[in-house]
Amino acid sequence: MRIVHVLAGERGNRCGVFDYTKNLVEALGELADGSEYVLVKRWTLKETLRVASAHRGHVIHIQYPSLQMGNAPWWALLGCLSRRTVLTLHEYRIFSTARKLYCLPAALTAKQIIFSNAEERRAFLSWYPFASKACTVIPVGNNIPVHAVPQQSRARRMIYFGQIGENKGLELVIDAVASLRAQGSDIPVAFIGAIVDPSSPIVTLVRENAVKYAIDLRLNLGSAEVSQELAQASHAYLPFPDGITDKRGSAMACLQHGVAVLTTHSEQTPGWLRAATTHCSGPLEAARHVMAPELPPIDGEALSAGLAEREWPAIAKRHLGIYEDLARCRRSRQAIGVYRSE
Repeated sequence: MRIVHVLAGERGNRCGVFDYTKNLVEALGELADGSEYVLVKRWTLKETLRVASAHRGHVIHIQYPSLQMGNAPWWALLGCLSRRTVLTLHEYRIFSTARKLYCLPAALTAKQIIFSNAEERRAFLSWYPFASKACTVIPVGNNIPVHAVPQQSRARRMIYFGQIGENKGLELVIDAVASLRAQGSDIPVAFIGAIVDPSSPIVTLVRENAVKYAIDLRLNLGSAEVSQELAQASHAYLPFPDGITDKRGSAMACLQHGVAVLTTHSEQTPGWLRAATTHCSGPLEAARHVMAPELPPIDGEALSAGLAEREWPAIAKRHLGIYEDLARCRRSRQAIGVYRSE
C-alpha cells in the first residue's frame, strides 16, 4: 500500500503544512514502507488530473491549504478521480466563504477528512453535516524536533515564537516588552519566526520596536537553531487572538522544550492546554509573570499526557489505521466483485 501526500509548494518554503507533512511522512516510514509526499507548484485542473493518473490505485492524502495553492477549487476533485482519497483540512475555521464552498466535492467523496481539533470538525460539519461519519480528529505534532536538551534551570528569557504577521497578537507582545522595560527590566527578549509579508505594517512595527526595546529578532532559522532558541527560553508570550488550541504548533513546540507558555484561553481551549499553560488577561499580567521569582504553576501530568498524544509516532499510528481501513474496504469490494462474477 502506497500513501501519497499531496500539497502545493516548493522545497525551502516556510510553510507549517509542509513541515507537518514532512514529519508525518517520516514517522509513517518508521511504521511501514510506502509513504511519500508530492509537491505541485500550483493546484490547476491539469495538475489535479496528472496527480490522479500518476497515483491511480494509491491512497492519495491531500494536505490543504499550503503555500502556492492558488485560488482554484481543482484540488477538491481528487476525491472524484481516486477511490481512496484522504483529506486533512488545516485551520478550516478561518477559510473564506469561497474556500469553504470549494470543499463540497471533498465532503461528498473523500473517504476520510481529518481535523486537528474538535472545534475545526464542528465548523466543517456546520456546513456539511452529511459528512460526519467521514470526519475525525487527529492532533497536530511538534514541527520543531527537540535537538537541544532543555535545561531544568535556565536564565530568565522571554520569547515570542511564530509567524511575524497580522492577527498573531504581536502588538500585545510588544506592549508586554514595553512594560518590562518601563519597570527597568533588562530581561532578554527574542522574537523567533518567519516573516509572512515583508510589506505588512506589523513587520514595520516589530522592526521599529526591536530597536527601541532591545528585542532580538531571530528570523528564518532552521529547526535545529529554533530548538536551541527554545531550550534557552524561560517564558513564551503567545496571545493568540482566538485563544490557544490544539492547532497551535508554535505553542506545542514551546511546551515540548519546557518553556512556560503565557497565552489566552477561550471557549475553544481544550482542558489539557488550560491546565498546561497560563492564561493572561493582557500584556501587563504577562510581564508580571515574566518578572515573578517563580514560574507559574501548571498541571505536569496533564502536560505530559497531552504531549504524549501529540508525538509523531502516535500521530502516524492513527493515520496508518485510517489507511489500513481503506485497504481492507478495497479488498472486501474486490472479493465481492469476484464472488458475483462467479
